[in-house]
Amino acid sequence: MTKILLIDDHQIILDGIEAMLSSFPDVEVIGQATNGHDGLQLIKLLQPDLIFLDLEMPLMNGMMLAQKLIKEMPHLKIIILSLHHEASIIEHLIRMGVDGYLLKTADKVEVLRAVETVVKGRKHFSSDVTLALTQKSRKAPTVFSKNTDDLKKISLLSNRETEILKAIAEGLTNKEIAENLFISPRTADAHRANIMKKLNVKKVVGLVKFAIRIGLTE
Repeated sequence: MTKILLIDDHQIILDGIEAMLSSFPDVEVIGQATNGHDGLQLIKLLQPDLIFLDLEMPLMNGMMLAQKLIKEMPHLKIIILSLHHEASIIEHLIRMGVDGYLLKTADKVEVLRAVETVVKGRKHFSSDVTLALTQKSRKAPTVFSKNTDDLKKISLLSNRETEILKAIAEGLTNKEIAENLFISPRTADAHRANIMKKLNVKKVVGLVKFAIRIGLTE
């Protein structure tokens, strides 16, 4: 029996995935969490074999949680379930070591296939995700030096803000950033807010996309 934990900030998604999995005889959904922080606590408590993980969540986003889990619990299987299909985000998560990536438009057959594949130790990425990666590979690489909009934006950041942007893109939590840079968590949070304001992005995924695009992280 494969024990599965679901982490997403939308209850309708949690209930929908659990309903899909309920017809699969060899799996058991052992819990749900609506944010990354609670998800981490449940993972430690319940010890699931596999988690379905959203990217955009309060308290601790999915990318940060995945990074932490891959380092601390390498045996745990992680399937990302997201609305995002940008190739740069997907590639970043693949390099981090996630086991699968599904879009939230996936149907029951796709979800069950993903579970079967990942449990067997293989990777599973939905056809839409594979298509996004294929399309990117066919395009000429973007030359950052010619992207004047990005140049203007990065020039607005201080050296410390650039450091913090890189750390965010690499999946570090606010606490880890504070510890690494010998600043308080409140100061790190203030820097994060300033970076988001200067770059005109509202979510961490936007910061990660920007950092990847300008070459701060792979």
